[in-house]
Amino acid sequence: MVVKKILIVELRPGIGDLCMFLPRFHEISEKYPNAYISLLTKKRTKALELLKYDTKIHKIEFIDKENSKEKKGLKFLYKLYKENKFDIVFSYQYGPKYLKYVLLGKLFNAKIYFYGFFKRKESMMMRAIASNEKWLQIKITQRCSKILTPNQTLPKIMQVVIGVGASGDNKRWPILNFDKLINYFKNNGYEIILAGGQMELEIINSLKKSHSDIDITSLENFNLEDSIKIIKNAKYHIGNDSGFMHICAGLGMKSFCLYGDTPSEDSFYNEKIIPILPIGYRHITHGSRAMNKIGLEQVIEIFEKNIY
Repeated sequence: MVVKKILIVELRPGIGDLCMFLPRFHEISEKYPNAYISLLTKKRTKALELLKYDTKIHKIEFIDKENSKEKKGLKFLYKLYKENKFDIVFSYQYGPKYLKYVLLGKLFNAKIYFYGFFKRKESMMMRAIASNEKWLQIKITQRCSKILTPNQTLPKIMQVVIGVGASGDNKRWPILNFDKLINYFKNNGYEIILAGGQMELEIINSLKKSHSDIDITSLENFNLEDSIKIIKNAKYHIGNDSGFMHICAGLGMKSFCLYGDTPSEDSFYNEKIIPILPIGYRHITHGSRAMNKIGLEQVIEIFEKNIY
């Protein structure tokens, strides 16, 4: 079978989700190096900015409508399949609500790979890895994610990205700890970049005010493409589990991630991510609510052990 066109369906909404699945997309490209690959995703992934320089994903389509949370309907999907005549569709989705992707693929004679109709309680990352090994007939041994940018080979500089952003307060390390962490880094000669959005504006302004003796760069007013330009040569990231954490790891820097209320096993996909869990915890998941149990001294100790 000559594979000319491939559709990848990944509909989880976050930037971090896209980063986590990116290695799987690249494996598909490596298996079918001459295929034209389209990605169907959601606008919140910021895929156009994140994958601007990615040569393995050739076209990005969005399932959601412009300036709306509403999804495009069956008419859009029918047209997408009909016009492209995909040879293979890889769908990283569970459940009967995604049956339309299977049926449309069969209607237009595409070979379909998807998770199945019944969702299992399992690791999102381990399922994706196991699926690619089965679908592509490969053995996955590398644990990395690569976000491509211009001039990516420039040497790292003495900057640290401190990730104060999070999708909720229960997933955020206490601000007092971040304040003390900034003291540690500025005393060791690092420039500080605060990674967060408009939701973290109060936190960012408070931290800048506490450390008005130094210049702190913050990203709340930059789009994703410009933010990547600012952070791409930093040495380290340390902070909450967020899109910026995954981006930093994808840019090749060691990313120390504070897991207190998001699945710590999601770090497995990229060896650049060093998970930091509360002392005594073997794993963390949604609802653990243990961010305040991660101590500052513990974080600094793990950082110092892993920076060389």
